[in-house]
Amino acid sequence: MFDNFIQWLAYAASALACFWAWEKMFFWVVQKDMKAIIRILGAVLLFTPAPLSIESSDYAPAFIVILFRTFLENDAPVLDAVIYMLAGLFLGLILMSFLSLFNFLRAKFSPQN
Repeated sequence: MFDNFIQWLAYAASALACFWAWEKMFFWVVQKDMKAIIRILGAVLLFTPAPLSIESSDYAPAFIVILFRTFLENDAPVLDAVIYMLAGLFLGLILMSFLSLFNFLRAKFSPQN
């Protein structure tokens, strides 16, 4: 009925709006590293795709796949969608550590006033 590209484009636009709302929900967190971890959790929750079934070529957001497989299907494997989310979290934490290292080195080697 709809083109897959248009569906994913609509989902990306709505996920960006939800990510903006996620950012605004945690305005009270002042620690920079904790705010980055919360940002990573929101991005992984909203932007990580997973296959609908193990042999399927159709994808959906991983948290929706996990919810539907858990509550609506009997004996459905959930581990592959969880692995997709864990891989996204791992990648986000690696990127966060590289960014922290870059900020540390930039602050250490910048000329002092």
